[in-house]
Amino acid sequence: MAFKLALLFGVIAFASACSYAPGTTVTTVTTAVTTVSADEGEEGILSSHDRSVIRKTWDQAKRDGDVAPQILFRFVKAHPEYQKMFSKFANVPQNELLSNGNFLAQAYTILAGLNVVIQSLSSQELMASQLNALGAAHQPRSATPIMFEQFGAVLEEVLAEELGSTFNSEAQQAWKNGIAALVAGISKTLKNPDDLVDPQTKLSAHQIRDVQRSWENVRGGRNAMVSAIMIKLFKETPRIQKYFAKFGKVAVDSLTGDAEFNKQVALVADRLDTIVSAMDDKLQLLGNVNYMRYTHTARSIPRSAWEDFGRLLMDSLGASGVSSDDLASWKGALAVLVNGISPKN
Repeated sequence: MAFKLALLFGVIAFASACSYAPGTTVTTVTTAVTTVSADEGEEGILSSHDRSVIRKTWDQAKRDGDVAPQILFRFVKAHPEYQKMFSKFANVPQNELLSNGNFLAQAYTILAGLNVVIQSLSSQELMASQLNALGAAHQPRSATPIMFEQFGAVLEEVLAEELGSTFNSEAQQAWKNGIAALVAGISKTLKNPDDLVDPQTKLSAHQIRDVQRSWENVRGGRNAMVSAIMIKLFKETPRIQKYFAKFGKVAVDSLTGDAEFNKQVALVADRLDTIVSAMDDKLQLLGNVNYMRYTHTARSIPRSAWEDFGRLLMDSLGASGVSSDDLASWKGALAVLVNGISPKN
């Protein structure tokens, strides 16, 4: 029980450090943590052998005060794009990092965090809490699982150089197993690269993939779908039909036999098909949205009409068998399109 309390304080201190913006210099209070061996009744995320090897090699490596700065330095040197995530030394030349106070503070904060993680390998409960805290702290910064994998690879390289022959194949495998388990745990609360939203289109690759895949299954009947949607829209809000001069006065129930209405249906269906098909091309997507906004601004079609069309399209897609997960992506994509075509005032 004493171990759990001591370790819990360490977890809280580490999670608090992670909650600051990257690169922020913080003062941390370290708490002595007693190592729990595998035979003390705790079941960890790794085999008792791997846990023992990781602890022994880490205890040896961390005695060198240069290990922490070298790990972080190698990481940002191998992946310079990540240096921008650390605001306090984002613009410091790499050849000056090892003498920069903010850089060193961040390096030793990471070292403290690694100490806590490694000490708690024997407790699934505490490891789950730590990994959730780490994932939650890094999610707002758009961190991805691959970043942690890359950090783990750098960590292994530094350990190999620091420990020499001690970091044998057995130790290498234990660390690989440990890093894989940690990344898997953190990934549960992190976004994958495909889930990161593009700052310009406001869509993620995941959303685009879902929309395009599900559209392929229904696009063959897109004209009939759009026709039904427009008729429902006109019945719900008759004034919307008045924006279409060529069939604005045709009785709603007679629209399916009207040539001008069917031309408009084909135009809308093909435009929707073009937008969805090119959704993974950012420039073309933005161009299509801008074109739609430009060509419809003069007609003063209210935003509510676009929102209603999107709602009815969602209903139609659901009725066509599109899954709930794909519908969630459609909802996000349609919101982006509506905001682009008819921005809120």
